Amino acid sequence: MRKLKNALFVITLLLMLPCTAGYAAGEDGKPPEEVVQAKEDMRVPVQKEEWQFFVAPYMWVSGMDVNTTFLGHTTTVSQGWYDMVPRLFSTAIGAMGRLEAWKGRWGIYVDSYFTYLGASPSDSAGKTIDLGRRLNLNIPLTLQLNGDLKIISRAANVDFGPRFLVGTLPLNADKPLPLLSFEVIGGGRYNFYNQYIKLNLDATLTGPLQTRTAGGVLVSKVERSFLEPFLGMRFGLWINPKVAALLRFTVGGFGFAEDNNLDLDMELDLGYKVHKNIYAYAGWRARYVTFSTNNLSFSAWFNGPVLGAVFAF
Repeated sequence: MRKLKNALFVITLLLMLPCTAGYAAGEDGKPPEEVVQAKEDMRVPVQKEEWQFFVAPYMWVSGMDVNTTFLGHTTTVSQGWYDMVPRLFSTAIGAMGRLEAWKGRWGIYVDSYFTYLGASPSDSAGKTIDLGRRLNLNIPLTLQLNGDLKIISRAANVDFGPRFLVGTLPLNADKPLPLLSFEVIGGGRYNFYNQYIKLNLDATLTGPLQTRTAGGVLVSKVERSFLEPFLGMRFGLWINPKVAALLRFTVGGFGFAEDNNLDLDMELDLGYKVHKNIYAYAGWRARYVTFSTNNLSFSAWFNGPVLGAVFAF
């Protein structure tokens, strides 16, 4: 009986050794599962106090509705974002990116984009108008119009300045997430816009006795670049450690720089954490620009979907 008790004691001691060794492997006297949880930082970026760096390349497929009035002559250019997709990297080119660095509540913010859009619609067959019939004349008189149009639009923007986290609000009293965050951004905004329109038009008038041809070129060019102040805000909804939604709204110009200018920039994104340091996101961005001078009035909407990624360091 005594030998059986000794054997049971030895077996029990051997079974306890792996558990004791595993517990000893924990840091600061914590069980192993607590060590693993400590290593996996479940905080979202707005909850961290250490330095954080973010690099966010993105693609904004933007359509446009542009109205330009110069010396009483109005030109309208309209393209939907869906019309831009087949032309990407050919007649429609863009480069965009955002950089941010945070330390607790404070940080710096840079967001920039450049877009190029070119188009050359033409009417090679021309258009023939029977003036004799339209004017109720008894003579054959026709007018034939031929023309080609070239349009080039370039736009660039750079926002830079500080970022400040005003505060956060947990939506569940018992859990850290979901969480609402509110940030203020502002600083300087550099704007550049260039629009070039060239119309070649030929007209041929054919009558019973002779034919006359006349032609002309109409060129319209608008270009401006300037630096202005801007203010904005950013709302975040951090649903869980992997899913977040961000809403950003900024307004710049206020007529301070030149030409009674005003511009608005709005963006709504939904992001998903695909890796420990990488978020992929999709959303919608819209930008409105307007200014006017004595001879020129300009207003434009740029809007379309956004696809991008955020790399955190």
